[in-house]
Amino acid sequence: MSIYTKPIAQLTAADLQELAQENAVENARLEFKSQVPNKDEILKKLTSFANTFRGFVVIGAAANSADGRIQDLPGVDPQNGYKQTLVQWCFDAVSPPLTIEVSDAITVPSGKVCYVVSVPESDVAPHHINGRKGAWVRTDEFSAPQRFDSKLANDNEIQHLQNRRRLVLERREQLVERARKRFGTYVARKHKDASGQITQSGPIFELFVVPRFPTRPLCAQEALRNLVQANYMNWRGTIFPDFTRNQFTAQNESILVLDSVVARTSIFEVNVWGLTFYGIELETDFHQAQGIHPYDLAGSVLLYLRHAAKMLDIMGYSGNVLISASLDCMLGVPLLQEMYGSVISPFAGSELDDDVTFSIEVTSHELTEKGDGVVAELLRRIFFSMGWQGAVDSPQKTENLLRKAYAFNFWQHPEKLRI
Repeated sequence: MSIYTKPIAQLTAADLQELAQENAVENARLEFKSQVPNKDEILKKLTSFANTFRGFVVIGAAANSADGRIQDLPGVDPQNGYKQTLVQWCFDAVSPPLTIEVSDAITVPSGKVCYVVSVPESDVAPHHINGRKGAWVRTDEFSAPQRFDSKLANDNEIQHLQNRRRLVLERREQLVERARKRFGTYVARKHKDASGQITQSGPIFELFVVPRFPTRPLCAQEALRNLVQANYMNWRGTIFPDFTRNQFTAQNESILVLDSVVARTSIFEVNVWGLTFYGIELETDFHQAQGIHPYDLAGSVLLYLRHAAKMLDIMGYSGNVLISASLDCMLGVPLLQEMYGSVISPFAGSELDDDVTFSIEVTSHELTEKGDGVVAELLRRIFFSMGWQGAVDSPQKTENLLRKAYAFNFWQHPEKLRI
């Protein structure tokens, strides 16, 4: 049947009529609803499909109550913004958020419309409805004739679903560690002396932006280079990532730009799972003063998060995002501050910690639409970790630092930040 093979966006009334002509019966992957379900009912159905076999709900199709066989396509009244409503319910009211596809209203002979909702089998199950106990799965309700419905999962089924999620989280950790190891290898290569001995590097900043649940590749590896070239950013009179010197290199599942920041030991990586990684050795020499410059670091954070938002968007990802940042080799490195205009004065940085790592979770929508707020939160955590709480211990100071980051990047900051 076409409903199983055609993209949801291409389904027509003829495809729904095919269900009637073939006497389709509700099964583990298909359910008919003659009326528009309420929020609680539709979320039970959709999460049960995601937790079990994947499936489709056809809204506006009437089925025999005895055996679930389709009888007619009476349709329902058009629902204003129904596609957006269902997507939002699955994002806000389900944990972890559920990805679905919803057809446009399909007009049937009655003059009314049908909607088809497609739910993929989830690798991050169990999905729970917020505020409700248990997780729903798809199972047969009657022995003869066979009829399928949603029920609460038992302990064994919950364990199976949790194992699926564990595998996805392990994949995410492996992707992050692989990227860090690659950057560490590159830094070591850049810090070898004439005898081949590895010398001490300066302070290192790393930033990851990765789907919280990387369940599937977002694109083919051969498409990554073109995506990077099409989504560079103008930055300090050059571009980021700087691929103009043919510094691309391919590694398993990834494309990388070596020395992505001009004249700095740095790497940019993007992989097929949607991970973007930014690694840089921080500059420590400003006008003969030695130390970490706050606007250099803040500008890097702003640049990387703005670029990551573009990459996730062009790769078609929408959902929860994990942002992880780390500072290494910062013990004893002075911090710099401006005094009297252009005069730079160093003062003590981290007194005890040589490295720090922390993470925050946001949505791809927040990263795009409220990106300055995400940058501000990250800067607050970074500067507290460095012992420079005086730069971010009030919203006004944090916003001022963010505006300085815009200026450092040679960007015009908006009158109103996206916070």
